[in-house]
Amino acid sequence: MPLTGVWSRDQDGTEAVQAAVQWVYNVAAELLPLSSGVYGADLGPDPRDAALATKAFGPNRPRLIRLKQISDPRKVLAYACPLVKAPMVPTLIILVTGESCAGKDYCADIWVSVITRCASAKLTARVIGIGDTTKREYAEATGANLQRLLRDRRYKEQHRAALTTFFQEQLRHRPQLREEHFLNAVKDAMDMDVLLITGMRDKAPVTAFSHLVPSSRLLEVRIQASNETRRARGSCQISGDDDDSTECYPPSLLFHNDSIGNEAAKEFAQTHLLAFFHENLQRLASMAKVDLVACCEVGGFVYASALALRIGASLALIRETGKLPPPTISVRKTSSHISSCDSHNAGEKGIKVGLNIVPRGASVVVVDDVLATGKTLYAVLQLLDEAGISADKVNVMVVAEFPFHRGRELLRRRGFGGARIQSLLVFDGA
Repeated sequence: MPLTGVWSRDQDGTEAVQAAVQWVYNVAAELLPLSSGVYGADLGPDPRDAALATKAFGPNRPRLIRLKQISDPRKVLAYACPLVKAPMVPTLIILVTGESCAGKDYCADIWVSVITRCASAKLTARVIGIGDTTKREYAEATGANLQRLLRDRRYKEQHRAALTTFFQEQLRHRPQLREEHFLNAVKDAMDMDVLLITGMRDKAPVTAFSHLVPSSRLLEVRIQASNETRRARGSCQISGDDDDSTECYPPSLLFHNDSIGNEAAKEFAQTHLLAFFHENLQRLASMAKVDLVACCEVGGFVYASALALRIGASLALIRETGKLPPPTISVRKTSSHISSCDSHNAGEKGIKVGLNIVPRGASVVVVDDVLATGKTLYAVLQLLDEAGISADKVNVMVVAEFPFHRGRELLRRRGFGGARIQSLLVFDGA
């Protein structure tokens, strides 16, 4: 139902017009609690539109903000809708999942302690239970003790079936309830570096929620414990149909929580979670802040296209001679595949890139699947140099490096030692 205030042009600026506009906002405010959504095409810069925008765009709002920043960097459509700058969100969001009584909250508290006590990283962290909102609403509706629901495991287990039914009924009326709860947790931890969310029961939650926080890194850490351990910890009723999502939807990390004490949980945080704030990993993340992602066929295409799409950068495809229309820039490339040493097809061939694809002086990331002899990367760097991109403006990301073949040494000998190379995996053998 559209809400419209109408007046003649000669009444612009009068009190009657202001009253008509205010009437529209008053009616909208009264109807919002009764609606499941609103149409947002006519929203504008008026501050009163902010509440309407929140309702119109819902949990997709952060993703739409990011999309608008990529698609309209010069703000040509600045007043099309009030998509303001996205709020700060935690750098790392850890979704702590697992079966009942596996120790999710216990481990999350230990991990927060390890993260915040790491002097070298100087991080802030917080644990939030994604089901806390449901527990509050359930307590209000049924008279259950909220504090015991939040803190008493045995009491919570007594109400688990009723809580599940209550949540499912809410979900039937509010299909985006899971997304709302997730975004509320993120909002409550905007001033944190690391957010740990417990109580997540969605299968493949990283896939389900990562698009809502495009500037955060999401991990799922699944906690497993034996049935005997779970019974001992929480008097849980263990059934034969426990969740098998680890096999169907493997998590980012898996922690086995059967040992007594907290040493294993501490070691896990120090080894696996703090690693995401290591200097080398941060340097790798900063390499993605570039003007252009370049790749040479064909292995690099898979990784480079995904990276370019993720960071909103242009993609330059470097191809063999004969596969790009003119005008192009080209260099000769010596065959570099390891098997070519014994092949009759070894020799030189050309690689090319479109003449106007690489802006002169741009910051470039070159992505490839393998760094071995370095001959392909050398040719790519030569090509970029011809296009006006010096080696000190180039970062190189490769999935796997084989130092045995001395690719970096070849680059240094041929004048491209200034290119910064980061390898995700290094196989120190033939």
